[in-house]
Amino acid sequence: MLGKTKRYLEVTRVLLKYNLIPELYRDLRTSYISNSECTCTFDLENRQTAVKLREAFEELGPTFIKMGQTMSKRPDLVPQPYVIEMANLQDKVKPIPFEEMAESLDLACVCEYETREERNRKKTDEELKTSRERRAKAFIGIFDSFDPEPIASGSIAQVYKGVLEGKPVAVKILRPNLIDIINIDLSILDDFKPVMRKVLGLGRNFDINAFLLEIREMLTREVDLRIEAVNIRRFEDNFKNVKNVSVPKIYPEYCSVNVLTMEFIQGIQIKDIINMPVSQSKKSEYTRTITKSYLKQVYIDGFYHADPHGGNMLVEENDIIAFIDFGAVGSIDEELQKHMLEFYYAINNRDVEGATQGFLKIGGADARDVDISRLRKDMDSLIANQNYGLEGRQSDNYAKLGLKYNIQLPGEFSTLQRAILLIEGVCLELDPRYNIKTIAIPVLTDAYKRLNTPKGAALHLEFSTEPVDEKAELRAAIREVADKMEEMGDRFLSLKQKETRKTTFSRELYLAVLLIVSTYILLNGGTFSWVGLTGFGGSVLIALLLVVRGK
Repeated sequence: MLGKTKRYLEVTRVLLKYNLIPELYRDLRTSYISNSECTCTFDLENRQTAVKLREAFEELGPTFIKMGQTMSKRPDLVPQPYVIEMANLQDKVKPIPFEEMAESLDLACVCEYETREERNRKKTDEELKTSRERRAKAFIGIFDSFDPEPIASGSIAQVYKGVLEGKPVAVKILRPNLIDIINIDLSILDDFKPVMRKVLGLGRNFDINAFLLEIREMLTREVDLRIEAVNIRRFEDNFKNVKNVSVPKIYPEYCSVNVLTMEFIQGIQIKDIINMPVSQSKKSEYTRTITKSYLKQVYIDGFYHADPHGGNMLVEENDIIAFIDFGAVGSIDEELQKHMLEFYYAINNRDVEGATQGFLKIGGADARDVDISRLRKDMDSLIANQNYGLEGRQSDNYAKLGLKYNIQLPGEFSTLQRAILLIEGVCLELDPRYNIKTIAIPVLTDAYKRLNTPKGAALHLEFSTEPVDEKAELRAAIREVADKMEEMGDRFLSLKQKETRKTTFSRELYLAVLLIVSTYILLNGGTFSWVGLTGFGGSVLIALLLVVRGK
């Protein structure tokens, strides 16, 4: 409780420092027309508050940084200026001295015996410092050489350079006491749910618990470096036959929960290549390699890098593209892959009906539960933008469409959309004439082959040809007839059920009346009691016949 109280005070101090509560309430609840570049007056005002929020998240550490990154995938919840600014979150913080990392150096073996009394005794600052230095020295001794000054420092971990078995290595080490801080922050965010609903103006269709769960799962994966080691080895296996893409090799004997030791990649970050005097043909070649490798990750392997910004991709010698930092990854099952391929195939072929049905499949929605006519119109606009838009960013944000029609898109789809936008942004900076669609077609063709279904094969045959309007119209007509037939069938069954209930109700009513009247005559009819007896016997006989026929 003491730790939580102190953290509450820290969060409150930062919010007050940036005056965020009133400004967020004003900005996030204001509805106005915007553009994708966010250059209008309202956008520029909102951007100032968005910058403050980004800086506050960076100051508050890993939990809030992950929250901001998750917000950058939800343009259906926050205005575009916030989406853009949250995507710029820099997880770079002031490094702490190597001796203070001692708690995380679990590879180091320090043999020292202490009695129970000594273990329970509160250590002096000098004793603690000596113990940390001893553990740090033992850790450094594992390597041929090790530089205790970090080459990168984030809120989750710090990265160091060393030499192991005669080869340069990068050593990633988690910051100490990280899990305790994250657990307190998650508890505070849980307490803040009513405030978040009020400030963000969230409707009942938004599952805030799922939103926070996504943040929790992201952090859970990143505070166990063994998971990242598994991700790297999986990527290495997926790209073992691809010559122009690489991932760092890991040293499993020197990996643990808190430490990840891997090959040091000698290369230049893609973000630095952008402004370097490199020929445009080379830059265009890099965009093709990056795009093809990423589409392979998504549609062939079903396992992809979820944070492919310009700092997580490097250019090695011989123009090899290397992916690094695999703490954030995503996976897609085969069914979702299939639905997404059908969806993008329909968009490529200007098939409004096919894209509409594909979108419904991705969201697991029923066409009868949405305004299908309006959805088709919006889908038509989306397809027009994809196929006839000017050069530049082509990926559209489908989250807004899902929110508009109350279609809950799977979290994997939203994560992937953000990752593709990052890829597209990097490639556009390398090559202003870049168009993801022209590179995507051959890779998606291979993905269709992999699906190995009759429909997949048919899609493969048609994908590389020019779209034929007659086919699209015929498919639309067939689907429309099928929908109407299904609707008529449902209506017919509904009427039959109502009719059956009505018939059953009538029989029961008549039988009950006959039984009551017959019993009354039998008891009070005198000389006419035989009439009541006959009616009573008939009622029982009819009831038995109905039971037998019902069975």
